[in-house]
Amino acid sequence: MNRSTVVKRVLKLAALAACGVTRVGAAAPSREYDLGWTITVEGVPAGAQEARAWIAIPQELPEQRVSGLEVDTGLRWTIVQDATFHNKVVLVDVPRPPSPIRVKLRAHVVRDAIEGPRRAKLDAKERALYLRKEALVSLSPRIRALADSVGGDSRARYDFVLAKMDYDKTVPGWGRGDSERACDVNKGNCTDFHSLFMSLSRAEGVPAVFEMGYSTLPGGETNQAGGYHCWAWFYDDRAKGWVPVDISEADKHPEKASYFYGHLDADRITFSRGRDVVLPGMKGAPLNYLPTGAYVEVDGKLLETGITRTISYGADPQR
Repeated sequence: MNRSTVVKRVLKLAALAACGVTRVGAAAPSREYDLGWTITVEGVPAGAQEARAWIAIPQELPEQRVSGLEVDTGLRWTIVQDATFHNKVVLVDVPRPPSPIRVKLRAHVVRDAIEGPRRAKLDAKERALYLRKEALVSLSPRIRALADSVGGDSRARYDFVLAKMDYDKTVPGWGRGDSERACDVNKGNCTDFHSLFMSLSRAEGVPAVFEMGYSTLPGGETNQAGGYHCWAWFYDDRAKGWVPVDISEADKHPEKASYFYGHLDADRITFSRGRDVVLPGMKGAPLNYLPTGAYVEVDGKLLETGITRTISYGADPQR
């Protein structure tokens, strides 16, 4: 470990120690968004008989209300739901597909800030789901040994991941949410931070789940949303509820390190939950996570390129 990395670790830990408060004044109780997004699918092979696109949409959650969904397309579509995590998606069926395929969507979203555990019951089936090993959420002997060394406290796991990881997208392999890679390189984006946290939690018998969506700006202006953002929740048996964490945001904003343990601001919109997602009717392998754009199959085979997504939003100022 070079000197600059050591210095950064020390600064991170100092920030954690300094942030003893549980609230940050910038957090808003709620925000309202008018979303508009477009999915474009190009490169469909000539002569294809059928294309199917599963398009992610904002999810209805206790902290997020969705209304006014509009789907603007001349194509046949319906809303379906995956059986495991209950993500709703728009499924577009296109016989003899043209190229490009274009679908425009709109929705109104009201998002609340999270100011503590979200009360919920967890039955045995749900507990097993949120404790399971997943393709890139590892429960290997190395992960279990690391989890044991960190200890059984969720705040200790949060602090460990925050100190260990750097938000860095220069090393190839980032963005897949691979907890083994996170252990190897100590770098990545939000998927990598939260996959490692989930692996450590599950290894200690603490259920954890992954959420994917977008970050938004706090000022209330109209903006083009950029790339995705993700965060995680763990289940606290003492509080009988789900507790959120956003460790990659804490890494980027050390002054909010304490806040992002147990709190989420309203500057985000959830589009999906879970890993190894199986969508109704898909032929391919389970999805590492549901794309914030679309998953597309042509004649039952994954279309890997030519799918673009643009999204913009108008937002009320923080209230």
